[in-house]
Parts: sequence; structure tokens; C-alpha cells
Amino acid sequence: MSRYILLISTVILILMCWSFTRISHSQEIKLIKAGDIFPETPLKTPIHPKERKYLGLSKGNTFTLKEIKSDLVLVEIISVYCPSCQRQAPAYNELFDLIENDPDTRGRIKIIGIAAGNGDLEVKGFKEKYKVRFPIIPDPQFEMHRDIGSSLTPFSIYVRQDPSDQIGIVAETHLGPNRDYQRVFKKLGQLMTIDLAAVEKEFRKEGTESVIVKPVFSDSDLLEKVENIFTTFNGRIINYQRLVLKSSKYVYTVIVEHKGKSQRLFAEVISRPSACGDCHDIHFIYVFDASGKVLRFVPLQLTKYGNKHWDQADIAKMQEQLLGRSIAEPFIFQPEVDAVSSATITSAVIFDNLSQGKKLLAELKEKDLI
Repeated sequence: MSRYILLISTVILILMCWSFTRISHSQEIKLIKAGDIFPETPLKTPIHPKERKYLGLSKGNTFTLKEIKSDLVLVEIISVYCPSCQRQAPAYNELFDLIENDPDTRGRIKIIGIAAGNGDLEVKGFKEKYKVRFPIIPDPQFEMHRDIGSSLTPFSIYVRQDPSDQIGIVAETHLGPNRDYQRVFKKLGQLMTIDLAAVEKEFRKEGTESVIVKPVFSDSDLLEKVENIFTTFNGRIINYQRLVLKSSKYVYTVIVEHKGKSQRLFAEVISRPSACGDCHDIHFIYVFDASGKVLRFVPLQLTKYGNKHWDQADIAKMQEQLLGRSIAEPFIFQPEVDAVSSATITSAVIFDNLSQGKKLLAELKEKDLI
């Protein structure tokens, strides 16, 4: 009997270890690629009449890319805090001038920036500082950024527009800075007249850009950290398990028993690339209860300008912003209030992750866990 019990215990331990191995594997995030349909995510219509005229837009509050009057649109995904995006801005001003001063490309090629995680004031400041001459659209909730694959920045997407006002097709992409504006101008001229059917058929065969998010801890170390966080709640920990969710989120749950009462708690482990190609990936854990109330926030790897790690004051600042709030409600990021100093991008990404909490709670409800 003792041998049988030992065998069963060993099998259970093996299965538990296997269930946690996925968390330490590198995540490959595939980005939008040539041949893909560009997402028709609503974007905020520019306020300035000159920019609306340049894009060929009416006075509606939002627009989609297919409404831009041109043969080709260069969609440049940026973050106003990304050093590479800042260094690239003067080159893209030169590119804009090349396009506008050439009668063969003026009106047929348009440039539009999309600022991932940035609001109106941040975009306004960026445009003024770098004297940007083309429209940049705020994407404060990372909506377009998610729809094109949550890329690092800068990320260039060349979209061939359909003359029949149908959705555009991605002709090519480029991940990373590209300050050779003469070469970009030449590339745009080539893609401007390429046949849409050829793009869909031939270009789709090309490889896709991807972003790799590497783990910062081994399986056992991460598991120990999650367990240690749960033990900070006074009580007996039972029914510890990692959940298998349709969204593939890494969520753990336990029941804490204390003085005859029990409470189910959840911990989500977040591993996500920064919206900046010069920055480290973002890794943290947060704990919430069945109502969605955030109870703990624990950094695993969080950095600020120069890729310096957060200190205790930085962590305390973020905990002050998050603890006690519910993931059932959107976490609207206000950089002037919520951002850790010199870590605005990281702070925005943290808020964005918790803003997805309503969907996570719905998944947990489906499993009768809340």
C-alpha cells in the first residue's frame, strides 16, 4: 500500500510540474504581416483641419484606415517615450517632404503615426518638440496596438489601399528604426502601384515579424514566488491550482481559510513586451479576489529610463495606484498622475493589462470560480 501511495504521489508531482512548465517558455508574439488585411480599428479623427484635409477625412469623431484617400499608407506605430522613435522623427519629416514635393507621390502616399499607449497631450508634446509634419493619432488604450500584434516600437506597416474603398492589405512591414528616408521613399514608390491581388497571393508567403518575450525565472522559482505571495494572506492555503483558460492567461487560484471563513483568491502572472523597442520586457504578478479587487502587486521585472530597475519608492507608487481598485472597471491611465517617474511606458502597460480584467473575470465566471 505504501508503495502504491508513493507511486500515485510521484505521478501527481510530475503532472503538477508539467502543468507549470509553459510559463517559463519564451512567448513568440506574431505581428501583422504582408498579405494580411489591415484592421479596421476606429481611430480618433484629428482636430486640426489641415490634418483632416491631408488624410481626406470628414468631421466625424472617428475614422478607419480605409477612409484615407491614397494608394498607399505608411502606418508608423510609435511611443512618444521611445528613444528610437524620437531619433527617427527628423528622418520621417524629411520623408514626408520628399513625398509631398514629388508630383508622382503627392496625394498618393500618406503617412500616419499611431502612438501606442499615449494620449492627446503626450502626442501634442511629441509633435511640437520634433516638429512632426504628419498626423499622429493617440492610441491610449492600446487598441490598434493590440490589433496589429502588440509590436515593439517603432514598427512600420505599409498598407496598399483598395481603390474601391474596401479594406487595405498590408504590403510589407519593418520592425525597428529606419532612418534612411531615401530608401524608405524608394520602397514606398514601389509599393504604391503594386497589384492588390499580387499582395494577397505572393507577399503572404513571406515570413512574419515577431516579438519574443523571454522568462525571467525558472518554473520552480516562479511557482515559489506565487506560493509566497498567497502565504502573505493570513490563513490556511488549500486547493492551489493553475487554471487553464481559453485566453491562455497564466492564472493561479487558492482558497484561504481563516477563522471559519474561506476566500478564493487569484494571481495572474503577466509577461509582456514593452511598447518600446529599447526597453526591457515587463513581468509582474497581481492578486485579486472574487470581486476583482486588487490585493497585491509584485514586480518580477520592471524597468524605467535607461533600463534601470524600479526601486522600492517606484513599487510603492504603483501599489498606491492599483491596490483596492477593481479589475471589473477600466484602469484609465493618466500619465501625469499614475506614472512612475521615468517609467511612463511600463506604467501604461501595467494599467492596460489590468484594464483587461473584465474579460478575465468573465472567464472565471464561466468556470464557476466566482
